[in-house]
Amino acid sequence: MSNCENKLKPSLLKYYQDYCFNPVPINVEDKNVWELHMVKRRNLYERHLKIPLSLFNGRSVIEFGCNSGENALHLAACGARLTLVEPNDQVLPRLKTLFKNFGFEQSIVALVNKDIAGFESQNFYDVVLAEGFLNALSNRDEMFLKICRFLVPNGLGVISFDDRYGSLLEVTKQLILKRACCLKKIDDIHSQISLELAKTLFGEDFARLNASRSFEVWWKDVLLNPFVAWKHLWTYQEFIPLLEKAGCEFYSSSPKWTRVDHFLWYKDVPNSEDRHQRLLSDWHRAFPSFLTGLPFFDEKIELAPFDVVEATSELIEKISEYVSSENLSIDSVSYPSELDNYLNKSEIAELQVFNDEMKRIFDVVKSSQFDELISNYHDTKYIRMFWGTPCHYICFIKR
Repeated sequence: MSNCENKLKPSLLKYYQDYCFNPVPINVEDKNVWELHMVKRRNLYERHLKIPLSLFNGRSVIEFGCNSGENALHLAACGARLTLVEPNDQVLPRLKTLFKNFGFEQSIVALVNKDIAGFESQNFYDVVLAEGFLNALSNRDEMFLKICRFLVPNGLGVISFDDRYGSLLEVTKQLILKRACCLKKIDDIHSQISLELAKTLFGEDFARLNASRSFEVWWKDVLLNPFVAWKHLWTYQEFIPLLEKAGCEFYSSSPKWTRVDHFLWYKDVPNSEDRHQRLLSDWHRAFPSFLTGLPFFDEKIELAPFDVVEATSELIEKISEYVSSENLSIDSVSYPSELDNYLNKSEIAELQVFNDEMKRIFDVVKSSQFDELISNYHDTKYIRMFWGTPCHYICFIKR
């Protein structure tokens, strides 16, 4: 039985295997693509996460979910000694070929075809990496705590996750596509007709992005992916307590949103718990930036009240329920008054316009007119321009 026919329980891995696609294909065989990939990864590590690339030289690094190895290849070029753990055997031939062609075969200490749950080792590592999938695991808390146990004292961990509030615009696009397919009576949302409809809606917007993948891959990995949904989207409020439970401390993030250490005297050393509390408090000021992706640093930004945060979470939950359901009414999805009031009274003009556009879209999505939905979406400015902050990287240190 092929991987595309397996009967595993629903998981992100099974979704990729069932539809036989690589969520982040990078043609590093092309010299220009490889050089640009190196620049982007350096920017992530050194400028955003504050990890100098020299730190990887000679260090033991374990990467969970390394996919076909393009990011691991960059670490090999930095001199890392790699243990690579990847459950999807579809991507392993490409990984082995890449490392052979680039002359980095000796950089791989071990290549293990298992998931985190199945991986066991008595070894400890200087760096632990897990990008792009942890939040989609049904036992994500347990698995996060497990990977932390592989870190040496003062070792660094790096994960990425899909943020619930930063994903508002992505799930809104899911809602628009699902509703458009319903109005056009497109039963198979994975069909070519659905793809063409998605291009009609979002193609021009996507083309303006500095994206490393094609529109079709984005369509499959975001608009259709059942794991880009409320219950699979993580939050800092859920994640920070896990850091403390694991004996770890927040070190840095991408995007760089928190000001928790700004203007502090270095001799005034807070403990991890106090620092984390300040970070979570700072998060409420950054809330509009999470929603839109715009870097609002203005002190005029009001801290998002808890009722606004909760109402936004409930909105995303309702969207996810509608998108995943065969017969749930669109009337179950309504733009919350709490979020409307919060954004509408902002002194930032972009937030006011963004809010007006969101209200209009959530009204028109209930219309029975296909053309009205398409034209109203295309008439928006900021919804089409903004992409939120769906993907977050966090670096943490083992204490």
